[in-house]
Amino acid sequence: LAKTGFLRHSDPLFMHGRGYVGPMQQPACTWKSTKRPRDDHEAPSWLTASEFQDDPEVMRAKCKQLAQLMRLSQKTVVYTGAGISASVIGQAARSGANKVGWKPDTRRAKPTFTHHALGFLGQQNFIHSWVQQNHDGLPQKAGFPQERINEIHGSWYDPSNPVVKYSGSLHDRAFPWMEHDAATADLVLVLGTSLGGLNADQVATSAAERSLATEERGRSRCPGGALGTVCINLQQTEQDGKMTLRLFGKSDDVLHLLLAELGIGQPRCDVPVWPSGSRILVPYDAKGRRVEGGRRMWLDLSEGKPIRITDCHNIQGARQPMYMHIGAKKAVKVKGVMRQPAEGLGRVEKREDDTASFRLNIEGAQMRLGLWWLDAARRGAVEVLPV
Repeated sequence: LAKTGFLRHSDPLFMHGRGYVGPMQQPACTWKSTKRPRDDHEAPSWLTASEFQDDPEVMRAKCKQLAQLMRLSQKTVVYTGAGISASVIGQAARSGANKVGWKPDTRRAKPTFTHHALGFLGQQNFIHSWVQQNHDGLPQKAGFPQERINEIHGSWYDPSNPVVKYSGSLHDRAFPWMEHDAATADLVLVLGTSLGGLNADQVATSAAERSLATEERGRSRCPGGALGTVCINLQQTEQDGKMTLRLFGKSDDVLHLLLAELGIGQPRCDVPVWPSGSRILVPYDAKGRRVEGGRRMWLDLSEGKPIRITDCHNIQGARQPMYMHIGAKKAVKVKGVMRQPAEGLGRVEKREDDTASFRLNIEGAQMRLGLWWLDAARRGAVEVLPV
């Protein structure tokens, strides 16, 4: 990798990856488009929304090499976009596999095999951190632990980190965490994102750039502290020339093959078993901050119980109009009605097991809290709770 620079679009390895060794048959075009992947993102002239599929023999060779990389990596970070949830949530990107638009009743969506496979890889310690562009909570619904997932653009299931508008700012915890993962990952797996120029794309590009140089690590020489970046997508991306490996195919199919190469079995695609009760003892204080020394308090999320948003929230930074009165310094207009500043008090309306969430009313606004937060709170897994 250190000897192989970034590839031009005309290079024979461009659709295989800088580190690929194996059959050189080019992927077949399974859906042709002359338009760019997204109308709201600029793209080079060669980049279209066309979709490709690797030859089976080539795909097996790539999955074998990816398995080798994952065994070598001391820190593997996953970076995912809307593509891995498109079949159950919908998407904005142009695609032949999925229509542009959103599915009905997205809060009841179930994880795809890709989510379950990545969750299983996390449980087996092959994935150490997950930077998630999506808001859908599907990684957690597939069993990936909350404390290892950075919902960089906000979440439907974390009232302290609502979905961030383009005009908003990221959570104070999310951005440094993302930068740290970008700077320290040995290997990054990219799935379901067009790498169209978002700030968070540095997670993918930084590991690739660090793979160009060598440095001492213990008794061996490693490529710049990084094995680089591997991209699994049907469509090409602007960053493909930087990839260690470039796999073209549906992520469900690719991950089936990868798990077989790793020899760790296949995931049980079951819904995790969340705590059945809504009132649990947790190692946190009344402000939602984790405490040491065996201290415990009751976190009571039973129906009708009062709650409050903890202080370290990003509601103002997210810039969502329906929440802007929460934490405001002066009155704001919401849907034509002036709302006075509110501190973030509310109640639990209902526990919904079919959406894996608690429905909350916070200062007159509807929010949700994922059931997996009960498990994270009981384990003391995060520094600060959302409520």
